[in-house]
Amino acid sequence: ASHIPDGGSCLVVFGPHVGVDSTGKVGTVERRGRANGGACCGSAVAASGYVSGVHTGQASKYGPPETAIDAQQNFVGTMLLPYAAHLEKAADKMVDLPYALYDAQKKMVDEIVTTGAGSVADGKVSVLGGIQVNTPDGESDYFLPLSFEVYNNSGELVEDMSDAIDCGVLPAGVAQKVEKKEPVEA
Repeated sequence: ASHIPDGGSCLVVFGPHVGVDSTGKVGTVERRGRANGGACCGSAVAASGYVSGVHTGQASKYGPPETAIDAQQNFVGTMLLPYAAHLEKAADKMVDLPYALYDAQKKMVDEIVTTGAGSVADGKVSVLGGIQVNTPDGESDYFLPLSFEVYNNSGELVEDMSDAIDCGVLPAGVAQKVEKKEPVEA
């Protein structure tokens, strides 16, 4: 926030990504320039395996990362743990996984905005969250917006613009850990 000029505002865009291959299978994609496709997002798929193992008692919770290279994967797995039971019951875990990641990331971004908004002098922070959908070569990639909110420099929600841009809705049954906030009077 300290890089935003006085009187300026900023836009934060966040969200996980997921692949959809040429057959419509979610969680994998044929990558441009590569002969074979693969998991997309590979980190998310690995984290869901970890979460499943912890949930079923076949794996132990991560301790502190041993190297900087382990830190990101450790964090992704840890942030998914609250969604373990839901992901285990999901009809298609790869469909529900990006929504669980979005929800976990939304919670984290909300905390960052609330904590850092005071450094935005007299501007506002707009936050657009959703899921990036990666597709095979020859197809367009997509961004599915799920939330669009504007915060003041006190970190208070002043406008929820999600309906104005027809944000998608989390599917019924998808675990939602983020509580909906009501805007404050501007």
